Amino acid sequence: IFIRYNVDMRIKTPIKYLVLFVSIVLILLVIKNQKKNVENVKTSTSTGETIIFDSKRNAQNFEIYIRSPGETQPKQITNNSSYDSWWAKISPDKIRVLFYRTPVGIHDRDYSQTSLWMMNIDGSNQRMLLPQHAFGWDLHGHAEWSPDGSMLIMFGGKKLSPQIFITDNEGKNPKQLTYRPGQNLDPSWSPDGKSITFVACLNAICFPSDYEIFTMDNNGQNQMRITDDKLRDHDPYYSPDGQTIAWITKTSNKNIIGVWNIRSKNINTQIIANVTNDDAINSKPDWSPDGSRIYFHRLTPGKNRFNIFSVRPDGTELQEIFSDQYNNEYPQAE
Repeated sequence: IFIRYNVDMRIKTPIKYLVLFVSIVLILLVIKNQKKNVENVKTSTSTGETIIFDSKRNAQNFEIYIRSPGETQPKQITNNSSYDSWWAKISPDKIRVLFYRTPVGIHDRDYSQTSLWMMNIDGSNQRMLLPQHAFGWDLHGHAEWSPDGSMLIMFGGKKLSPQIFITDNEGKNPKQLTYRPGQNLDPSWSPDGKSITFVACLNAICFPSDYEIFTMDNNGQNQMRITDDKLRDHDPYYSPDGQTIAWITKTSNKNIIGVWNIRSKNINTQIIANVTNDDAINSKPDWSPDGSRIYFHRLTPGKNRFNIFSVRPDGTELQEIFSDQYNNEYPQAE
């Protein structure tokens, strides 16, 4: 409020105190809201699911860790300082783990340098399934088990036009499902294995706002667009009951990486809802086996590391899973 110097002091003084009072009230409200937001984020030292994830705990490289139900400390199951190991996926029979490796320091920033690996769930028998540039592809990534464990789905191919492929569960005998221009990425299965959701753009040259969510049959037919909002979408996953798809959306260009939030769409009602709706980077949703929670990694504003969180599908009960100071990413709950 601007007050001219020639205003009578009998008017100026009450306004001055009114402004001071209003300012104090606003400051108290901000502090109260900040406190409320902090209190809404609870720390859960143990969960009812097995959680597998990658973490940088030795200040050198990312390794894969697993924490069983009832335990508070995770167990390291990879140990190779030449690589960053990440994107761990437990097989449906809970015997094997699929994961990616890239040269140390690369992590998830360059899919032209990925190799796909397999190991037993205790970390034994580690072996490479697909080397860098397998099948003559420029890049490959986002491998996921089929619900019955008999197949894998992933993207691979040319740098400017990767396509969706399925292979056997050893990464052999690739079969191409999409033949589209532009980018075809981030595939995952429906719980019954009959459908696939993925990310694509309809143009040969893709701009950030062109990445949308699609579904198709498991043979590549009946491709259907799920989003059409000119927002960049990635990492779609079906809920365990197959009724909802959750994914991440770049909702703001507020900083260098942007603001990313988790959204969902009910297949029956066609309603899109926000699961998270804040200024954080909320990345890669993973449904709990019973569908009651969504696990993800999150970079909270003001922090310098990702940590693993879970939230109800309606956006309530946000919980931080680990209270340590390490960089924890790409969780899967089984």
